Amino acid sequence: MSARRPGAKPLLIALAVIVFGVIAALNIEPVPAPGAPAVAPDRLENLSPAEALAAAEAFYESRPLYERPHPYTPVPEGLPDLRAETCGACHAEIYAEWQLSTHRRAWLDDAQFMEELAKSRGDHNEPGAERHDVSWMCVNCHTPLVNQLEKLVVGLEDGDIAKPIYVDNPVFDAELQLDAITCATCHVQDGVVLGPRGDSEAAPHPVARGDHLLDEENCVRCHQAEALFPEQNLGCFFTTGAEWSESEFAEQQQHCQDCHMPQTERKIAGNYDVPVRKTRHHWFGGSLIPKKPEYEAEIAPLREIFGSGASIYLEGPADDCAGDGCADARVVVLNDKAGHRFPTGDPERHVDVSARVITPDGRELAREALRIGAIFEWWPEIKLKSDNRILPGESLELGLSWEDEAPAGEGPVIVEIEAVKQRMYEEAFDFHELEGRYVRGRHFHRSRWEVAENGQVRLLSIEDDFGARQTLEPQDASTAPE
Repeated sequence: MSARRPGAKPLLIALAVIVFGVIAALNIEPVPAPGAPAVAPDRLENLSPAEALAAAEAFYESRPLYERPHPYTPVPEGLPDLRAETCGACHAEIYAEWQLSTHRRAWLDDAQFMEELAKSRGDHNEPGAERHDVSWMCVNCHTPLVNQLEKLVVGLEDGDIAKPIYVDNPVFDAELQLDAITCATCHVQDGVVLGPRGDSEAAPHPVARGDHLLDEENCVRCHQAEALFPEQNLGCFFTTGAEWSESEFAEQQQHCQDCHMPQTERKIAGNYDVPVRKTRHHWFGGSLIPKKPEYEAEIAPLREIFGSGASIYLEGPADDCAGDGCADARVVVLNDKAGHRFPTGDPERHVDVSARVITPDGRELAREALRIGAIFEWWPEIKLKSDNRILPGESLELGLSWEDEAPAGEGPVIVEIEAVKQRMYEEAFDFHELEGRYVRGRHFHRSRWEVAENGQVRLLSIEDDFGARQTLEPQDASTAPE
């Protein structure tokens, strides 16, 4: 989610998450607002806990799925609470993996989101300004359980999404809120713990099978959320789910979990007499940019497991190219691993690829750069200016030319390539004063190549998420997700 950029008026927040091909024509149907709350305004401060929960449930049911928190669930019998630490007492390995995940860091550890959330609540509005609060839509994906929300929405004043009618949440668990996207988000419904099998007789709590855990349903609730609110100059367009559904990955029944939750075999509860079974890791690896600088050491080992989603390599001149417009070599960025666009998610995400051509003694002959991502205009209305993110199985090329700078007979030249994943643009990073509190991006590829005078290309060295080596293929392919 992105909000107001420098220069935007205080009350106009751009929830930036716009996917290209969708926003280009801005042809998304506006989301209709529900009517008045089911509870009379004069009773809002005197609702019983049951009435407050029922009124909130009625409101949320009237909204699109991504604007709803997960419904209230009582604590399963046999457990003291819904907190991840409680789950980790038995599911220790899974708990340790989750602690490294972006899901775990999606609340107070996410400084960018905290800044956006403050603006979406109108915290920075000038004194006396009209109330403007759209934060109730944002929190549902960062603290997804009703039990994690300090206040619940039971209606909107005059149907205005920026004027929610709140009531205190009678089941609010402040410590559970700190867990962000937690175990119970996916695994607890109606007081029952759900698993992919649901057949454990050793569990100290009720269990059942949760088929949604095996497909994309659980993920797209937040990772497929798109809407446009023209009257607010507000948009929310997370379309990773749609990108996946239109790819060969969906046709082949490869779901989000197949890449982001690699399979393993283990006992899911180490202290119990349960069999070793196939299960999945709970790291939920994605860009693997740490949320804070101090999380770098814990995140780094996961990169060799997940990789970057795309392959970057150098090729010689195109076979069908002739004339002055032909490049002497081409940097190719191939989306050969991700089941969605590269990059995906927030439109601030982008990848910067740069390459320079040098002689063996270090004299620079050429330098080029390629930015892969979306560029937006936020004010006075949201407009997509360009977007070149890469579809699954497709590629982008960066041409390099240096013939005019390299006299014939001097032998091969060296091409150095670097690539950086970025969470947000530098302007927004500086505007939010995130330096030291948040990590904007990370290098994920460096390579050196030799290009002979006849155009032949030879890899000299490469360093990426799979390590340092002299071949394109990882040294140990078994570390890649199944």
